[in-house]
Amino acid sequence: MSEEEKQGLLRVPGHIAAAIELAMDDFRPRDIKPHRDATADEVCMYQRESFDVTTIPGPEGVLFVRFTLSPSACAQEGTINDAGATYAVDTRGWRILAIQH
Repeated sequence: MSEEEKQGLLRVPGHIAAAIELAMDDFRPRDIKPHRDATADEVCMYQRESFDVTTIPGPEGVLFVRFTLSPSACAQEGTINDAGATYAVDTRGWRILAIQH
């Protein structure tokens, strides 16, 4: 185990951090707000920190970025379906190639 791992540090390479940010800005834009009568779960779903992120390397500079609702994020008054999405991000041209909800 490295010294960083012992300290609980997580190193995220710059290109992965940039791809996550690009996808997150589309998935949950910073200026989007829940509607006026939103439930606690709905408010939770608007918060970026409610989602875990998984990245998967793809072919030719593509990085797949998957957002999934963190199991402990929302109280979940009922079942929440289709809360996440997977993005195909071109890390050479810095654009979103595809989105799967």
